[in-house]
Amino acid sequence: MPDTHFSATYHLGQYQPAVEAEITTLNQHDFTTRFWQKDATLWTQDAEAQQSIRSFMGWLRTPETMLAAVAEIKAFVHEVKQAGFQHVVVMGMGGSTMAPIVFKSSFHWGAGDLPLSILDTTDPGTVAALEAELPLRHTLFIVASKSGTTAEPLAFGDYFYDKLKAIKGEQAGENFVAITDPGSKFVDQARAQGYRHIFLNFSEVGGRFSALTYFGLVPAACYGINIGALLHGAVEMMHACGSQGPVADNPGLALGAALGVLAQQGRDKLTLITPIT
Repeated sequence: MPDTHFSATYHLGQYQPAVEAEITTLNQHDFTTRFWQKDATLWTQDAEAQQSIRSFMGWLRTPETMLAAVAEIKAFVHEVKQAGFQHVVVMGMGGSTMAPIVFKSSFHWGAGDLPLSILDTTDPGTVAALEAELPLRHTLFIVASKSGTTAEPLAFGDYFYDKLKAIKGEQAGENFVAITDPGSKFVDQARAQGYRHIFLNFSEVGGRFSALTYFGLVPAACYGINIGALLHGAVEMMHACGSQGPVADNPGLALGAALGVLAQQGRDKLTLITPIT
């Protein structure tokens, strides 16, 4: 049953009846249980689309899975600090950089941690301005690409690798980290260029659901966020949103129902008021 520690009060005005009706419909379709069973027929009857949906639902248990990686990530952060790195740049597009952007805007950078920049545009002026403010020799570049074929982050990586090679020669790879899926071509490139570390993510987690995988947690840990506490909180919420019980008692599904109905009604803004802790 959901943990009663998590509760929400909705003030939906004229949309309240529609949201309640949608929740009733979801219960009638046993949505909670089927969702955790990765039943793709909840969304489509197309067999090919169903396979695609199922193949990217690994994010459901990501918080539990990634708890086992906390020690590895913390050891890596300690290593790069000891090596004298002074700045971290995450280079990617779309889902690969969404979590680092949110973490940077939501948490304060602390003394002793590494300042974080995100490069997710090919605008030449932006790239040049970032380069001008970086201590290149002491900057760690994280090249993030789930597929390993995304043109932009690979181009960023090649550009700054050439810059570092002019400074450090064959040791340039020490300033680079790869985050990608197992088996991607980028793995071979990163190894050939002597990247400091290669984090292999989970192929069953889509880019826009990757906040609590290596894509989000490695930059977060470099920035000084307590990723262990972050994941433990996520695990608690995962259990609260578990596979049993009605939709109304499931914080995630209830919010999803409200968002869906409001979107159908043409509302594209939602205000969330959270307690100060």
